[in-house]
Amino acid sequence: MAQSSADSAENSAAPIKASEWPQADRLFRSDPQWLGGDAAFSVDLGGGRVLWMFGDSFIAENPGATRRQSAFVRNSVAIQTGYDPSQAAIKFYSGRRTGTPSDFAQSQGKTWLWPMAGIRLGDRLLLFYMREASDPNKDSLGFKSVGWNAFIVSNPDAEPSEWSLQPLAGPGINGRVLVGMSVVRSGDLIYAYALNDENHDAYLLRWSVKAAGSGQLSSPLWWCGADRGWQTDPTRRQIVIHDAGSEFSVQRDPRGGYLQVSSAGFGASSIVVRRAPHLEGPWSEPEFLYRPPESDASGAFVYGGKSHPELTGADLIVTYTANGSDDRLRTDMTIYYPRFARVTFGKNAKSEPLPAGR
Repeated sequence: MAQSSADSAENSAAPIKASEWPQADRLFRSDPQWLGGDAAFSVDLGGGRVLWMFGDSFIAENPGATRRQSAFVRNSVAIQTGYDPSQAAIKFYSGRRTGTPSDFAQSQGKTWLWPMAGIRLGDRLLLFYMREASDPNKDSLGFKSVGWNAFIVSNPDAEPSEWSLQPLAGPGINGRVLVGMSVVRSGDLIYAYALNDENHDAYLLRWSVKAAGSGQLSSPLWWCGADRGWQTDPTRRQIVIHDAGSEFSVQRDPRGGYLQVSSAGFGASSIVVRRAPHLEGPWSEPEFLYRPPESDASGAFVYGGKSHPELTGADLIVTYTANGSDDRLRTDMTIYYPRFARVTFGKNAKSEPLPAGR
């Protein structure tokens, strides 16, 4: 979404109120050897345990090391114990290769993995990652998406250091369409949003819980519009959210329907929310939710807004990441730890009716 649209939404009457949450921010700063990471997707593992999945991360070999002295890995994870992030404990994990920190989900040749969403299905854990490669094009950010991977973990109650990520075969689609940006269970079905990484339009596909839990992802049904419904042919898929954001989350709205949360704009961004009565829509226009204070700084680079429905302590909890230039990133410890914002639905915050139908 263009920044002007977010600014317009910001000036309209927002039905909900968001504010920073410094008490929760301490969670990601509690380990002197995990020195920051982005993405921050979360998965409810049950029993008060929450899996956090991070992208590029700094891992210090010893407490007291700086980011310049630390290993730079493409992804890491953590287990939070307790659903209220302002009171919870957390433990971080990366991979180990030749005795030094490495990617938790290991790189594959010249490509690497960044996290997307995940979901626990009984005694198994289904995780989605995007596959990335370097992009020398001068108009790029230095990387490009070249596909996605799904994995099954058969022992999610164990520590992540004991997990084995078993790769799964998925549907054959264009490499720039990333399946698993957000995943929602509804009854006996698992719904996954697929993001077109070139224009950020989002599609929707689904599997039965039985198929997804057994790792059978190769034959989903795609949402092909109200006139065609759900079909097996991915070429007939219809966009469900235009310009959904480079990362986003979808969750149930406690007031009914669903919420989609993302960052809007590039650099100095705001966090916005959309609403829909059904997972396939129709989705509302984005409404302003929260302006990260880092977006008002010179050279702002703020992104990754998303919500975390399993967390407690507010009506809605969101995170985002503030980044910076390579030089600043390695020296400025005020940035690159995910930040929390908590949202309150006021007594007059009842959602306006949305069009019914599928």
